[in-house]
Amino acid sequence: MFADLHIHSTFSDSSRSPEAIARAAKRQHVSLLSVCDHGTIASYERLAAACKQNGISYVLGIEMGASMHGDTHDILVYSFDKANEKMRELVRRQNAISEKECEAMIVKMSGDYPQVSLTGYRSYEVPRDAGGWKYLHYAAAKGICKTYAEANQVIFAKYYEAGEETLPVEEYCGTAKQAGGVPVLAHPGNMPPERLVSLFRDMQERGVEGVECFYPSHSKATIEACLYYCRRNNLRITCGCDCHGAYDRSPGFTIGSLKIPRDMLDLRGIS
Repeated sequence: MFADLHIHSTFSDSSRSPEAIARAAKRQHVSLLSVCDHGTIASYERLAAACKQNGISYVLGIEMGASMHGDTHDILVYSFDKANEKMRELVRRQNAISEKECEAMIVKMSGDYPQVSLTGYRSYEVPRDAGGWKYLHYAAAKGICKTYAEANQVIFAKYYEAGEETLPVEEYCGTAKQAGGVPVLAHPGNMPPERLVSLFRDMQERGVEGVECFYPSHSKATIEACLYYCRRNNLRITCGCDCHGAYDRSPGFTIGSLKIPRDMLDLRGIS
């Protein structure tokens, strides 16, 4: 049986409901999963019921961005106390930062498209249970792009600019760990081994305790480099497909696609 510890739901930027995720996991022989929505754990009440119905184990997870050396990195946190007030405040702060960045994109877009306005964006309601980012639905609704998928390919790259208030990695990891969580660097990407080692060292010094070694776009060399560093430095080893349902149909980014058995991972403190 397999593990898949990085999936998104309609409570974030995916088209898949918690129930659809559990059903898909069962079909793909995934026995352990985690939904790591951006800045929210709102899916977990429904996910817990769906996993129980399908005989699947699950791990509480979340994904948020954090800054280091001027760059923003995605970090997953697993198995934290969801009632911890400091962690809850961190999530609220992250969401405020994210919404500020989304509104900044809308302001930039309004300069190119007269039908777009910040007032209109704020009053716009995403279709019920659609999932996905509000600003992309709004762009499609205003005719800037024909579909959400097209907006997803165009809008972010053209209009996004990271906010200056992004959390430092050390603050994010420190808060996550005091809440009992395990912070894991998501999808470090394909880069020369020496750059990976430098990235991992910097992250570990700032409190990261694991790496998402197995990921759909990672090359064999990247996976081997990730595993080697983690085993030599006592870091957790995780895997995730980063499924966004119909909002990202890239090859491999589907639930259970990695086919990673749980015994190939190091999930201390996670499961």
